[in-house]
Amino acid sequence: MTNTIKILSLLIPIVLAIGIFSGCKNDLNKVESLTSMDNLPIEVRKGVQLYYSQDARVSAMLEAETMERFVGEEEYTVMPDGIYLETYDSSMTVTSSLKADYGLQKTDDDLMEAKGNVRVVNEKGEKLSTDQLFWDTKKRQIYTDSYVKIITAEQIIEGDGLISNEDFSEYKIMKIRGIISLDDNE
Repeated sequence: MTNTIKILSLLIPIVLAIGIFSGCKNDLNKVESLTSMDNLPIEVRKGVQLYYSQDARVSAMLEAETMERFVGEEEYTVMPDGIYLETYDSSMTVTSSLKADYGLQKTDDDLMEAKGNVRVVNEKGEKLSTDQLFWDTKKRQIYTDSYVKIITAEQIIEGDGLISNEDFSEYKIMKIRGIISLDDNE
């Protein structure tokens, strides 16, 4: 009986250890991704207002309720709670405005993306609606491949894809779906 107790006292901890260590399996890549600092912003700002300048003058102002800046292989800033952007002429008159549900700014590419209920209005009162719009600050233009709808005083234009200067005063719809005239005389 003493031999049995000695054998059991040695065998039970060994069986428990084997059960514990063989029963727990963690994917190291998954654990690393959950605990990695790469997935967290290095900076979070609230109630942000930024000014952009070109040729030594203010050319645009961006407002965001929340900005989260990330660094890693590429540096970018996310505005998950929406953005509002105004562009200005040389006398600081607003030439266009943009509003969207979400914004993403890629620092290395000088590219900003607006997504979700994107609305742009130019100084003539023309209105652009789309789901996604890119702003290339180097080329000073906005563009999209998505569906667009433009409302002017005279017509409603629908199509796919658009390229425009950054204040939306000159634009081209890539593939027009239709034009509805708003003139009462036609």
